[in-house]
Amino acid sequence: MTDNDLRTLLRDAADDVPVPRLATDELHLRTRSVRRRRRAGWVAGAAALVLAGGIGTYALGGTLGDSGPDIAAAEGDPRGWAVAEGGAVHFGDGTTVTYGGTVNDLRYTSVGLLARSTQRNARLSLITTAGVAPLDFGDVSDRLIGTDPDSPYVAWTVKDGDGWLVRVVDLGKGEKVADVPISGKYTWAGWKTPPVAVDGEHAYVALDDRTLDVEWRAGHVSRSKGLPGKYTTEVINGRAVEGVVGGLQRVVDVATGKVLLTVRSSDYPDGLVTLRIAPDGQHVLASPYLTCDEQGSCREAASGSLYDLSLGTKTTVDLGDRFGWTPEGHVIRATGTEVETCDEEARGCAAAPIELRKGVSTVSGAMHQS
Repeated sequence: MTDNDLRTLLRDAADDVPVPRLATDELHLRTRSVRRRRRAGWVAGAAALVLAGGIGTYALGGTLGDSGPDIAAAEGDPRGWAVAEGGAVHFGDGTTVTYGGTVNDLRYTSVGLLARSTQRNARLSLITTAGVAPLDFGDVSDRLIGTDPDSPYVAWTVKDGDGWLVRVVDLGKGEKVADVPISGKYTWAGWKTPPVAVDGEHAYVALDDRTLDVEWRAGHVSRSKGLPGKYTTEVINGRAVEGVVGGLQRVVDVATGKVLLTVRSSDYPDGLVTLRIAPDGQHVLASPYLTCDEQGSCREAASGSLYDLSLGTKTTVDLGDRFGWTPEGHVIRATGTEVETCDEEARGCAAAPIELRKGVSTVSGAMHQS
């Protein structure tokens, strides 16, 4: 876990946290086809995700809040990529949305970008090209919330007696859809409760000695075969970065434990490298850790390695000052006031119609957990 990761602390929320209902009947979702999808895409629209009354043993019904959200509009492109400069969120199509605070993180969901501020209470909002919808999860500034680029579901853990509840919320409907109890030992990280990664109907919870695979709709909990404990990043299309084991970092299949990619830390400066899986689950970017000076100015490493898991190829890429991913798995590269998107091999890049004053502070598709 990097210093940048440790600065993301999402705080405890009460059991009856209100989540405003979003106007999903006005959301126009653009579905996309991604290679090697392991599950059907989530469909949203006028009849978006109508959940049955029963969701396993731990089903919960009803909304978490009755008041409507403060939102400029619920329309727009929920699948757009973006970069942030301070409180301005610039989408790849040239649209600019004012957030109302400094943006720290931009995470993909199927109904928009989940944005987090650098304010003390880690304010969360859902952003599309048409506006900003504040989300009231209560005070969640000491928690890591898990997201999935292809679904509206997010999850986090809530203290419950000697254990925790894995709480799952449908952002599109503003409803809590599951509370699944788990137990185990958690001391390894700075978050108040164990961190969660979401992949479809699975939530992965990192404890000290194991990672739990929570099938939240069925209420079934098991030990992940492919992930050890102390796991912090993301699970995408059933794939995840295992972490450092004997100077190696590996991408694994979380269901079987099969190793899909191995990278030696010693091949990078100071033996420090991070692996980031693209939203398509097929591409992996290996780069040295983010470096910061005494004034807090940070920049990514100048270059990294882009791996295609299906083709088995490796390409050296220029990372610019900041980088991230589009929902389709293309590299977003920001250098100074210029933002580009690159093809799958990051060789052919095109400038985006984005105007910046100084430079990008946050890029979508990269977990800036600070």
